[in-house]
Amino acid sequence: MIDVKTIGKPKGNSGKGGGSSTSYNYGSNLAEEAKHALKADKATFAEKASYADKAGYSSRAAYADMAYDLSDDSPVRDQFLSKIADDIANGQITFKKGLIALAMAFCKNGVEFGEFTKSLFAGTGGAVDDKGNAEFESVRIRSYFECVEIIVNRLRAVESDMLFTEGDTIDSVTEDEDGTYTLKLRSKWDGYFTAQVENNVLKGIMNTLAKGSGEYYTAWFRVNSVNTSDNSINVTMYSDEDTPTGKNYPPCAMMNFARWGNQVDKTRQSCFYLSGTDGQFVKLINVTKPIIDKSNYGAVFGNLPDFVRAFKDSDGNSLPLRDGLDYMYVPGIVTMDIIQLNSWTTKPTPTFVDRGQFKQGEKYYCESINPNTEKYETSDVWYYGCKYRCQKNLTTTAPAWNNTDWAMIEGNPDFSVDFAEADNLVDPDNINIKLMIVAKLHNISITDDILASDVQWTRYSEDIDGVVRAASDTNWSTKHGGSGKSITLTRDDMDFNGYVPRVIRFTATVTLRDGEGNVATTNSVSYEY
Repeated sequence: MIDVKTIGKPKGNSGKGGGSSTSYNYGSNLAEEAKHALKADKATFAEKASYADKAGYSSRAAYADMAYDLSDDSPVRDQFLSKIADDIANGQITFKKGLIALAMAFCKNGVEFGEFTKSLFAGTGGAVDDKGNAEFESVRIRSYFECVEIIVNRLRAVESDMLFTEGDTIDSVTEDEDGTYTLKLRSKWDGYFTAQVENNVLKGIMNTLAKGSGEYYTAWFRVNSVNTSDNSINVTMYSDEDTPTGKNYPPCAMMNFARWGNQVDKTRQSCFYLSGTDGQFVKLINVTKPIIDKSNYGAVFGNLPDFVRAFKDSDGNSLPLRDGLDYMYVPGIVTMDIIQLNSWTTKPTPTFVDRGQFKQGEKYYCESINPNTEKYETSDVWYYGCKYRCQKNLTTTAPAWNNTDWAMIEGNPDFSVDFAEADNLVDPDNINIKLMIVAKLHNISITDDILASDVQWTRYSEDIDGVVRAASDTNWSTKHGGSGKSITLTRDDMDFNGYVPRVIRFTATVTLRDGEGNVATTNSVSYEY
């Protein structure tokens, strides 16, 4: 026996949006029908459908077949949010137990609000991604704000000067009968009172932005007295001639001012200031008045003061300053290291270190860090009385005229030629004299570097009457000119032949060639018999 449940037609028209009562009433009871559909098999549903036809509910029977899976156009779908597909809620949603948004589950990047556009300057809406990174328009905090780091992406422009000293803002000004001014100062916080003291020299900045001109003026005045309980000070203006511009202005409301110096207290006579006008960061010392001179400059970074640019040496030469470069002026400096950059290559300029006599096995440096001294070093050494500069980092070869690892920078640069010691005691009847050249450059013997073919021998002789024996000399030079680096002279080389010589001179002319075979220099040495 099949149990059939009768579905009654509810009264009243409560359909959504003015829809028919029949379709809406069925929809509102569909969940109950779905429970029965889940419990019945296909045969049960078929019998119910048959019964529905008889009962006059054939239109509803069609929906019974779909009870488990609603049709796409069912109005029921408008009443619920999907948990498996993108959906939109037309009304307000309240989460009693909070909200957890998982990436790729709730949305790809966490949670988005409004029309979100990611940009620090042109962004819209807001979002919090799955890593907890948030971007939105503004935040208001009623208690406190705690963070690890604050990054402010806002440029702060300095129109004139910024003083790094005690400063205040004037709320109101009272001109007193004695010509002084009483300045009521703005409280920066509850219980605030000014840090200004008597005899402070104050520099104030005023502007005419309200008038549309955008001009800035500087005012100068001195503190006469301080009323900390009222947070006010009494000041006197400096005369026009006592100010840097030759024109002074009275204090006014909204003016910002700061201590420039102090007439008496030496501990308050220095300050730092940043000048956007002059392009300088300056430390002032011994300031007792508005106008300063060169004695008041403790240090300057940026554009040098005029008095520094005017420096000249004893010969009237100015400092070799380069246009467009910033400089630093400090009377004294204590430092661990100085690295100077080459203006063309931007490489550091090395420190030239005199390492003394060259020692084989020592480490020498060329534009490199010496790990022992931590200096960016180029090594200088002394070798045979000449000073050489290292040209190859960590070279192991000794300095020499033809060694490109070193450059001779100080000493004897001459190429010299001489004879090795010869016996000057000559037996006329048994002449045997050996002449051997010795060539030196930078005080180092380079005889081995001379080619034998680059030594030319010549003879010059005169008889007792002073007559030059040119033919005989030419004949000898042709025969012996290519003898190489040494020659042995005998009686035959004297060519007496019955003549009594007055002068016989033998000369060796030596040529030094560079690494490419070109003539570098020549020199000669003579032996006279």
